[in-house]
Amino acid sequence: MTDKNGVGVTVFGHDGEERTHVSGYEARGAYSRNVAFHNATMKQIENVVNASAYCEQFIKYECIGTAFYFQSPSGAYSWWVSRQGYKMLYWGGSNPNAKSCACGMNRSCYDPNKLCNCESVEDKWVEDSGYLVDKEYLPVSELRFGDTGNSNEEGYHTLGKLLCWY
Repeated sequence: MTDKNGVGVTVFGHDGEERTHVSGYEARGAYSRNVAFHNATMKQIENVVNASAYCEQFIKYECIGTAFYFQSPSGAYSWWVSRQGYKMLYWGGSNPNAKSCACGMNRSCYDPNKLCNCESVEDKWVEDSGYLVDKEYLPVSELRFGDTGNSNEEGYHTLGKLLCWY
C-alpha cells in the first residue's frame, strides 16, 4: 500500500503518465492530450477527492524556445484542464490565481522577472514542474500546448498519478 507519513493514500493511475514529446503545434492549445484514468470513472474519482483531506498531482513541462504565456492579454499558449473543464492558467507549485509556475512564486526562475522557467530561456532546455494541490480542481483531465510550431520550439510533458489521503 502507498502511504504518506504513515497515512494510506488512494492512487489513481492514468494513460498519460509517460513523458510525451510536443512539437509542431503553434496555435494556442493546438496540442491536446486527454487523460483517461484506469479502473475508475471520473465520478468515482470525484467522490474520493471530495472525501479526502488532501490530493496532489505532479505536472512537468520541459521546454526549449517555447512558453506558457499565462499573463498574455491575447491568451495563454498552454494550460491544463480541470475535472470541471476549466482552463487552468498556472502550473504545479503555484496557486490558481497566480498565473505562474513554482519559480514565479518566489522569483527563482532563470529570469527573475519572469513567472516561469519556460518563459525565461529561449536557447536551452529548462523545466517547470511541481504539484497541483488545490483538490477542488483535481484531477487534470486534459493538457493543452502551443508555441511549438518552429524548428527551435519543443517540449515534453509528464503528468503524475493522482494521490489522495485523509
